[in-house]
Amino acid sequence: MLPLVTRLGQRYLPGVSGSLLGFLALALLAATGLTVTAAFPIQRPVELVLAVYVIAWAELIGLFLFLSAFDAVTRTALLAGLVLVFVAALATVFILGGSKRLPSSPRRAFGDTNEPRPLVLLTVVVSVGLAYIIALIVGTPPNGWDPMNYHLARAAFWLQSGGVGYIKEAYDQRLNFNPPNGEIGFAFVLGVTREENLVGFVQFFAALACATGVFAIARRLGLGRAEAAFGALVFLSLPLVALQSSTAKNDLIVASFLVAALPFLLGDSRREIALGSIAVALAVGTKFTAAYGLAILLAIVLVAPRTLLPLRIAGLLAGGTAGSYWYFVNARETGHFLGDQSNVPGLTAPLHPPENLLSAFGTLVDSLDLSGARGADVLIYPLAGIVIAIALSAVYGEIGKKSGLVVAVVVSALPLLLLLVSKQLGRPALVRLDDALGHPKGFLATGDSTTSSPTTASDTASWYGPAGLLLVTTTGIAALSFARRKSIAAPNLVCALAPLGMFTLVALTLTYNPWLGRFFIFPVALSASLWGLALRSKGTAWATAALAGVTLVLSLVHYAEKPSGLRLLDRSAPSTSVWTMKRWQVQSQHDPAIGPVFRFLDQDVPRRASIGLALGANDFGYPAFGPHLDRRVELVPFGSSTRELDAGWVLASHERTAEIDHSCWRESFQSDEATVFRRADSCNG
Repeated sequence: MLPLVTRLGQRYLPGVSGSLLGFLALALLAATGLTVTAAFPIQRPVELVLAVYVIAWAELIGLFLFLSAFDAVTRTALLAGLVLVFVAALATVFILGGSKRLPSSPRRAFGDTNEPRPLVLLTVVVSVGLAYIIALIVGTPPNGWDPMNYHLARAAFWLQSGGVGYIKEAYDQRLNFNPPNGEIGFAFVLGVTREENLVGFVQFFAALACATGVFAIARRLGLGRAEAAFGALVFLSLPLVALQSSTAKNDLIVASFLVAALPFLLGDSRREIALGSIAVALAVGTKFTAAYGLAILLAIVLVAPRTLLPLRIAGLLAGGTAGSYWYFVNARETGHFLGDQSNVPGLTAPLHPPENLLSAFGTLVDSLDLSGARGADVLIYPLAGIVIAIALSAVYGEIGKKSGLVVAVVVSALPLLLLLVSKQLGRPALVRLDDALGHPKGFLATGDSTTSSPTTASDTASWYGPAGLLLVTTTGIAALSFARRKSIAAPNLVCALAPLGMFTLVALTLTYNPWLGRFFIFPVALSASLWGLALRSKGTAWATAALAGVTLVLSLVHYAEKPSGLRLLDRSAPSTSVWTMKRWQVQSQHDPAIGPVFRFLDQDVPRRASIGLALGANDFGYPAFGPHLDRRVELVPFGSSTRELDAGWVLASHERTAEIDHSCWRESFQSDEATVFRRADSCNG
């Protein structure tokens, strides 16, 4: 059957655009998800969206793993599998008695607030931001250290071999030991569309799912629709969330599964809890940080109403166990559940006081985030605060003056204060603490002004901006205050304190590095489910909207990995734009020295050539596949002479150039970073 399907695909699919096939695959996934949700007693439209998202991912991963068992992952097999699963789901629902009526959308979406204007402003700004993010996804190639090193390289090798599995002779063991669900999503998009630009939609939809989950959790916690929407929109404006939503990373993916799991784990039926368990399994199979999320989910489940408590705990355990499947693959391949982590030593430090103290303090310093507020552009905050304050005074009179004063003070002072504390106190104190502790394991990025700067807007190094820090802090303090008076529900309290819980877990188990902020997306989303309460105060609502809106704009304008080239108030730095860069320039942003090598690969190595990679840990393997994955890529075993390599070209990093047999290969391009060789005519292999 599979060979027949493959032959039909080879005959009819080549003429169809990858984008169209991608849209078809997305439609089939959504249709199957909607069909399957007929079996679940879902009452709220927003939870229906989450259910479809979870079911679609479960189908995608299940299909990919099934085809991998036969080394049969092809574009045709993937599309045919989607059609068959949809037909089977439709037939099953019909046989079991037909579909149930889907929940209807509310007639007045956000009519439950007396002050909709901050919500309207935030909706407009976030909508424009999302449109720009879509343009980044469609119009620019993926880049970033981890995607070029292993996220996308892993997906490309799987497609080349016909399925998920350990990659032999891997130049970096992160290609193998990490849980694979996120990369399966990337491989699915690449396999169906053969367009590398479109992989960014995986994290984009994950960001939207996170925001949907924030809304759903807020409603479960008792907030109104407008309040829930406000929290969801602020969440989407946070620098790390906005910047990661166009990338081929996996932090938003794992957070989206954890966020989606909570409303269903708190559901009132066995089927809802089963859906939550599936979401948990998806999270655990995506990244090791899901384990921290499970601890937070367990805390919420334990303090929720006791109805179905044993079943909820069982759902968590079952999902966690099922999602751990790759750790058993690691054990089979390497003898260790965590796999061979020799490439990434020193990441963990459970209960090691020096490392824990450095990690705790460094994390606090990094949370003082002003992503994008580069140079004079930080003055846009007070300008925005003054403009809104004047507008409030003009519209609301005396009442507006009081609210305007709050906006002017908060929006003007907070960013400047955070910048001062971070640069003058926080960062110097971190360096002194590292010295005092005897330089425990960790990475301070000393000498790297870009990574260590609080104004760098990066999809890896950014945190949550002044609005995120303000709201996380005030929500936690307010929740503790209400808890002392016993006037807050226990689940609300845990959600409010989730970032603090995550901070404790991270500080006690991981060594410090400047990129730990991405592990906090899930707990920040839980806190965001309560941020809509800011709408109950005019001044607080406008201040939040202003901080969030300005931060989103600055982050996207000064996005380090993909700079817009637009200049605002700051004129000190040179203006470079991702929109004028070629593929090789974009994909070497993190390591410009490798740029000339990528340029040679893109411009001088034939599109359908075969190429061997002799690389080392942290090297970029993905660009060699080409933007449409047309090249055949082989990995050169360490210590091999490459004489037996079945390829026409070899890319060797500087450290491995000496391994190349020069009697068989001729240098075609050389740089300080790597050398590209071409097979000599006299070499028979």
